[in-house]
Amino acid sequence: MDMEKNGKWRQPGQFWWLLPLFLYLAVNAVLILNHESWRDEAQAWQIARQSGLKELFEQLKYEGHPCLWYLVLMPFAKLGYPFSGLSFLSLFFMAAAVWLLLAKSPFSPPVKLLSVFGSAFVYFYPVIARSYCLIPPLLAFLALLYPVRREKPVRYGAMLGLLTQTHVLAAALSFSLSAAWLLETVFEWRTARQNEMGKQGAAVWGGLGISLLSGLFLVWELAGSIGNNASVHVRVSSSLGANLRQMGEAVWKAMQEFLGMKFDGTGAMVLMVLAAIGLAVLLFYAPRETVTLAAAYFIQILIFAYVYPAGIQSSLILVHESIFLLWIILKKDGGRKFQRIGVQAGLAALLFVSLWNRAPDIYKDLELPYSSSKGMAACVRQNVPEEAPLIATGDLSAVGLSAYLPEREIWNPAEERTVEFSVWDERREKTISYEELVDRVMDRYPQAEGMYLICGEKSQVPDWPEHTGEMEEICRLDFCIADEGAVLYYAEFPDGEK
Repeated sequence: MDMEKNGKWRQPGQFWWLLPLFLYLAVNAVLILNHESWRDEAQAWQIARQSGLKELFEQLKYEGHPCLWYLVLMPFAKLGYPFSGLSFLSLFFMAAAVWLLLAKSPFSPPVKLLSVFGSAFVYFYPVIARSYCLIPPLLAFLALLYPVRREKPVRYGAMLGLLTQTHVLAAALSFSLSAAWLLETVFEWRTARQNEMGKQGAAVWGGLGISLLSGLFLVWELAGSIGNNASVHVRVSSSLGANLRQMGEAVWKAMQEFLGMKFDGTGAMVLMVLAAIGLAVLLFYAPRETVTLAAAYFIQILIFAYVYPAGIQSSLILVHESIFLLWIILKKDGGRKFQRIGVQAGLAALLFVSLWNRAPDIYKDLELPYSSSKGMAACVRQNVPEEAPLIATGDLSAVGLSAYLPEREIWNPAEERTVEFSVWDERREKTISYEELVDRVMDRYPQAEGMYLICGEKSQVPDWPEHTGEMEEICRLDFCIADEGAVLYYAEFPDGEK
């Protein structure tokens, strides 16, 4: 707004970011057109498509994720937007983050370009469409609002509240920022005269209230998630040394995921020492912000160590949070001096190493199917009559197929329910024999003469491979980047049992 009033938008070069933004959209659009969405992407889409609000919040207790991504998807999924276009929605949010970074951030142009075309922004968030894509634009808005949080507290609080609802890992930063803001506000309230804060003071408390309510809502949303989800196990060690080692391994794993390279204990130690030096430098220039980010990092490392190991997408949250911290530090007084000590160069080097090592992963998606879901959906449409039973030996190989094939029922005899999305309860641990599968399918579809069977590596019918001699193979897509290969068979029912 100020730039517009001062006429700076009309200066030459003000729109230099349009070209890299266009290239960013073009690169990721090409990748999207060659990407087959897998079950983690399909899971959120199917929950949004099949659930009302009541059912959504009941399912979140199994998911371990907040509601925002599901609520974003819900109108698209329910109004018939194709699942094949899901990644274009995530690209939209990432493009907003890229625009803000290019046009509004204080980084030098080379760092901006390395950020935008590095693994933090290309492919892993815009193409593999999950809730992670909401985090970078919200962090960018928070970086813009952070210097004026006292003047615009309601907006700042609302952005913190939204960040809490994106992902549990991002909620750690939201909580630490909110706690720092609360301490800052209490200190100002106690030291100011009674009438100095006035209406603005009420607005600040209102912004804090929004963030607090979002945090309390998150607790309610996810209450009992660890106990409800049969696939999640908290791994707390019995001794202090073992716990410290476990946390160190979590840091090591997160660094390897981001950098896209494996290194030994010496390499990990060197990186940790460099990280410690970097934190010390940041503490000198911005102690409050650095402590706030370090607290968020600590919470996330605890989650990596004890609940769910770091992956590439979750590790990139740490990178985006680091970009956020450097953004707000460079906006503060002394930012130019801070630039001169080379922190931007360090960030650029990390982003370049990550891009260099992760480029083969991105290229692989152009060459190989990421998932069997899209190809299997095409195979089913071409080869399976509409009235024929479509049966899954387990839901993990069928959730993505169900999203690509919304017009067909896919039934799971082991859990005796239609495959729409995975429900992570004790029923997932049940297994049945192939004979039991046949009996249950014949009972459910008494008019059918046979069934089309979707088989994957992770199956609740462990003995199905022993019966492939009795089946006709229709389609095989068992070599995918994700562990989501599948084979489609046709099996006639035994004579005399109809």
